[in-house]
Amino acid sequence: MAAPAWKSLKGMRRVQAEFKHLSADIESRKFDFIQELSLAGDNLLTWQLNLHNFDNDLPGGKQLNQDLQCLHTMYDQDHIVMQIEFPKDYPHQPFFVRLVSPRCVMYTGHVTAGGSICLEALTCSGTPGSWQPDFTVESLLNVIVINMIDCPVTVVQTATGPGGRSGPLRIDFNCGNPTTGYSSGEARAAFHRTLENHRRMGWGPAA
Repeated sequence: MAAPAWKSLKGMRRVQAEFKHLSADIESRKFDFIQELSLAGDNLLTWQLNLHNFDNDLPGGKQLNQDLQCLHTMYDQDHIVMQIEFPKDYPHQPFFVRLVSPRCVMYTGHVTAGGSICLEALTCSGTPGSWQPDFTVESLLNVIVINMIDCPVTVVQTATGPGGRSGPLRIDFNCGNPTTGYSSGEARAAFHRTLENHRRMGWGPAA
């Protein structure tokens, strides 16, 4: 199948075309886990997605859905708020993905301590699985979500952080009100710390 014509576009025109294409796919229910897609502050370079209804057939998806039910009962929020921020030279550089709310347990679901998503495909690390201009938001959304809910429990070692255990994404109900969320600044700082750690330690098979 030939690639769609909009994949040859660059910059704002490419971002606009991808937004239109993804909106149509959501309308046709291709992505059941996306509750809503919008622009953050009417800024085309920042998309906001509300995520819910994760795959109940996966233990991690079922547990996250249960966490969201608890979040709704306690704080009247039934979804995860995610933002995607595009560079002006997209797709030469990858987009940046972060959770806005709620706060999640550190190191789970490939979410950094600051809420950013750090996967090899979202970096320009030059490794075999790193960013390629042919990638799209749609092609990586399923990868991002499956890495949130279906990832092994491993021991995490960091150069500066406390370390801990990774695993499927869990909402942090021990941090006070988890809906206070993450700032953009802490998300980017945590992303760069995690990227430096991967440069030293390498990327795991699911990273």
